[in-house]
Amino acid sequence: MRDLVREKGGIYFQASKQQYFTRRLRRRMKVLGCRELREYYDILLADTSHQEFSELLNILTTTETYFFRNAQQLQSFEKDVLPALLQRKHESGVSHIHIWSAGCSSGEEPYTLAMLLLENIPDITKWRISIVATDMNTEVLEKAKEGLYPIRSLRDTPRRYAIKYFTQEGEWYRIDEQVKRMVTFRPSNLVVPEETALIQNVDCIFCRNVLIYFDVETCRNVVQMFYERMAPKGYLFLGHSESLFRITAIFKLLKLQHSLVYYKE
Repeated sequence: MRDLVREKGGIYFQASKQQYFTRRLRRRMKVLGCRELREYYDILLADTSHQEFSELLNILTTTETYFFRNAQQLQSFEKDVLPALLQRKHESGVSHIHIWSAGCSSGEEPYTLAMLLLENIPDITKWRISIVATDMNTEVLEKAKEGLYPIRSLRDTPRRYAIKYFTQEGEWYRIDEQVKRMVTFRPSNLVVPEETALIQNVDCIFCRNVLIYFDVETCRNVVQMFYERMAPKGYLFLGHSESLFRITAIFKLLKLQHSLVYYKE
């Protein structure tokens, strides 16, 4: 079953993830009324529409995230990367900023980036901002498009951002429409090049806590794809526990004031 998920979805679950993997499988089997793992395996093999496999990937990749996660990295984006990017764009006469949130889950990351841009670009109406957010999990993408979040998703959100960009609706908080309009959500599997082919010339890629689901060979292929889709002098942000060491050396590692970032020369 693990090999099937790896072959068809590109996600590899190490032995240490066996309990997590099995628990999620059993949850889906219960929905379908399958008592034996082999029975569910046969269903997946016969699934020519890929609908059931998509449902399985949804349940295997559902993870909790929140706004303003990894504050130090966001500080590097806000204080170091964005000013340098704006200056370079201004000098070249270009007014387009293109950001990719790869593995965006339920939308907290791309919406956070949109808010940071709104707060740090004084004449933002003169700029064309493109934030594309992709994930293979279709369920979380629907939640992201809705833009409605529980209070726990705002647990690290600075108060001024919470007041300015959210409206409380009972026990839920809705993201501001101005922020929503800046982000485009698309279903996409990073290991299938055809599904990301339209994303080109990107200035910044955020792919945080995604590569941990891939084996080394898949990581290398995905990072190579990022490199090819990225504009010269672009930036790649990974999760704080992720590294390209022993994977590839195509990106240069920069040590900024608050965190590390990979750079395309």
